[in-house]
Amino acid sequence: MENETHLDTVFYALADARRRRMLEALAESPKAVGDLASSAGLRFSAASKNIALLEAAGLLYKSRQGRQIFCHMNFDVWKDVAGYVAMHAKFWSGRLNELEKYLGEVNGND
Repeated sequence: MENETHLDTVFYALADARRRRMLEALAESPKAVGDLASSAGLRFSAASKNIALLEAAGLLYKSRQGRQIFCHMNFDVWKDVAGYVAMHAKFWSGRLNELEKYLGEVNGND
C-alpha cells in the first residue's frame, strides 16, 4: 500500500509538463532554483511550489551552497517507476499477443 501511495505521488508530479521540464534540466546537472524556474518558464514562487511537489514525490532533493539552494535529481526513485512501467508493459505485451492470435483464428489466418 505504501508503494502505491508513493507511485501516486510520483505520477501526479510527473503529470505536469513544467515539472517534467524541470526534471529534464536536472538530468543534465544540479540547478539553482532560479535556473529551474527559468527552464520551466515559471516565476520563482510558482517554481518553488512545483519544486516542493517534486521533492515530496522524492524525484529531487535540495542542498544549500552559500545563499543559493540547488536542486538535484534523485535517480533512485526512477527504479520504482521503471519497475512499475516494465510490469505493465509485460502484461500488455502478453495481452496484445493473445489478441493477435485470437484475431488470426477468427479471420482464419492461423
